Amino acid sequence: MQVTYGAGSSSNSCTDCPNPGGGQFYTDLTTLGLGNLARGRTLDLKYAVRFPAGRDWGKAGKLPGLYGGKIGEESGGNHGDGWSTRYMWRGAKGSPDNGEVYLYTPTNSGPTGYGVDEGLGDWHFQADDRWHTVEQLVDRTTGDITVWYDGRQVHHATGTASGIGSLPFGGVLFSTFYGGHDTSWGPATAQHAWFADFSLSTGVQH
Repeated sequence: MQVTYGAGSSSNSCTDCPNPGGGQFYTDLTTLGLGNLARGRTLDLKYAVRFPAGRDWGKAGKLPGLYGGKIGEESGGNHGDGWSTRYMWRGAKGSPDNGEVYLYTPTNSGPTGYGVDEGLGDWHFQADDRWHTVEQLVDRTTGDITVWYDGRQVHHATGTASGIGSLPFGGVLFSTFYGGHDTSWGPATAQHAWFADFSLSTGVQH
């Protein structure tokens, strides 16, 4: 899949953005007949992403991850019966491409209610026009989250995804955009990214 992010674009809720950008949709494991994965203790999501060389990272942005619970209740300002473990790239520590897990749970969604920055800068997303794999394993029982980048473990958090044990895995939250909620987050010119090879498993895949 190729995704286009328009110049100055941000999330779908942006009211002053001159162009649209990114996109979002959900998979539903139960609807797909994969209730065994939905009810499991652990779920591992792996996919490949490619950013072109010279990418304008803007301030920050979202990338796909796992979610669970009720659709529509796993992100900013509304997360009573849902959770999500999307990734973000974020400008910080003198670098525009820091990786992190952007966490929402019913009991842990940050001081503002708009997400927890987990592992900021533990890895960097590469903009070199090559494919790179990113993989996350979430344990609903313990709340542990582990991340691998190109098969190398780059992040492990123990118990940070609290309060999700009773909320089954929903599947993939394909969510990618710059932002944030206003045009200041977006790129100066239109940007692109490519995604491929999404796979789910009850165990580590690399």
